[in-house]
Amino acid sequence: MGRRVDTEGIQERLSAHDSPRWQQVGARCLTCANCTMVCPTCFCTTVEDSTSLADGTAERVERWDSCFTLEFSEVNGTPVRGSNSGRYRQWLTHKFSTWIDQFGMSGCVGCGRCITWCPVGIDVTEELAA
Repeated sequence: MGRRVDTEGIQERLSAHDSPRWQQVGARCLTCANCTMVCPTCFCTTVEDSTSLADGTAERVERWDSCFTLEFSEVNGTPVRGSNSGRYRQWLTHKFSTWIDQFGMSGCVGCGRCITWCPVGIDVTEELAA
């Protein structure tokens, strides 16, 4: 890809939840989920239940989802993260902070697909540097 991310102190930098940078990137982000759908390490899913009154059967299906969709974090009909900036912050801090806590490494493999497929040109390496 040719870009680098300085991960020194990244968890502390990402913990600034009140940074105006989140609002700036949130204003640009379309929450289209392109970045998460092309990411080889994103694994968010949702479960859909369907029933048939005709034959009395029920089916539960797991399908790919994205933490960028408004319904993903919905609790009792209300989204937990209702803003674009909140969903972007959740995704970025999960990839570059929570993964380190959970797995001892970043959740980014450096492929650049999220940058390539972003229709508004959000560059994760630029956001992390900022």
